[in-house]
Amino acid sequence: MTALNAVSSKTDLKNTRVLIIDDQEPNRKLLAALVTSMGVGFIEHAKDGVEGLAKVESFKPDLILLDIMMPNMDGFEMCRLLRKNPEWRDMPVLVNTALSEPRERVECFEAGATDMVVKPINAPEVLARVRIHLENRLLVGTLRQYHERVAQELAMASQMQRSLLPDPTWLATLPATLGLTVESRFETSSELGGDFWHLRSLEDGRLGLVLADFSGHGISAALNAFRLHTLFDQHPPGLDPAKWMAELNNALKPLLPVGQFATVLYAIFDMKNNRIDYAAGGAPSPILMMPGQEPVLMDASGIFLGAMLDADYENMSIDFPEGAQILLYSDALTEDLDKDELMLEESGLMELAKASQGEAMPLEYLMSRFESRFPPPWTDDLTAIWIRHSGRKNA
Repeated sequence: MTALNAVSSKTDLKNTRVLIIDDQEPNRKLLAALVTSMGVGFIEHAKDGVEGLAKVESFKPDLILLDIMMPNMDGFEMCRLLRKNPEWRDMPVLVNTALSEPRERVECFEAGATDMVVKPINAPEVLARVRIHLENRLLVGTLRQYHERVAQELAMASQMQRSLLPDPTWLATLPATLGLTVESRFETSSELGGDFWHLRSLEDGRLGLVLADFSGHGISAALNAFRLHTLFDQHPPGLDPAKWMAELNNALKPLLPVGQFATVLYAIFDMKNNRIDYAAGGAPSPILMMPGQEPVLMDASGIFLGAMLDADYENMSIDFPEGAQILLYSDALTEDLDKDELMLEESGLMELAKASQGEAMPLEYLMSRFESRFPPPWTDDLTAIWIRHSGRKNA
């Protein structure tokens, strides 16, 4: 087996394109014959750098075989101009030159050459180097296409996940209809996340809120959030928080991969009786801010959703009079690390909430303070919901 045959027994190169730039026609013909012998499907020629740059735009090669010493525009100048165009910054340029001094070789690479072969032409070496760079080019192209496709699919999935969140237009009506002002923030640590929150109108002037945080991050956690949302059609949130969570838990548990679960809190805002009825499963403790009182942490302990079958949950109630405010959140707010590797923790979040409760947009103010110490991107998905009993109900 010849060296030529050895290098031609690998990747199919029939769809690749090679541009040969050399002022000597015999050299162009020789290189074209070599490249053709290895199966390259498309070959174009140019006599100098000026013509070469024009051919790059029209021919769009996968590799350039470039001579250095040419009239009008030499290989150095052409290579420098080529690399200024972002579209061609990564294209392999194989310099074919009689220059042999180390300084001259360095100048070739500084101009933007990818690799080099020295004249007189050594056919096996030229074929081997051309094949390596074309195969790398094909591989990079394949990876780039795969990355672009995955990015598009993740962007669509992210849009779908955000579509599950409450409609901002509807949230804007709640101050007038229920006397509740709702601010929220939802950020995933990657394209997709395992946080989920949901609001639903219930009978007799009540509003149901579900906040869940699935274990893990990324696609697997997001799939669990989609599973949970799907179950809402079969098991719509009801007026008994503990009973509904127990039913939801038994429906969700068989759908989750082993070892996956969610912290969860289901709260019903009863605006006729100025009260919140709720049940929880290991959720971060909401912060309740009553008028004229210090913020307090609510009990949100309980069994994680999906951790085990036949889990029992407890109903709890708190007063929520006009002027009261509540902050519900996922644990990214308390467990993310600052530059000194320190967490905010519940005590720090309570201080931030206390400092924010008098602001017109308290959550926006709290997050600006939070981000000054814990700038994104965060290592965990983040959800924060601030609800205020604004007492402006029209009904």
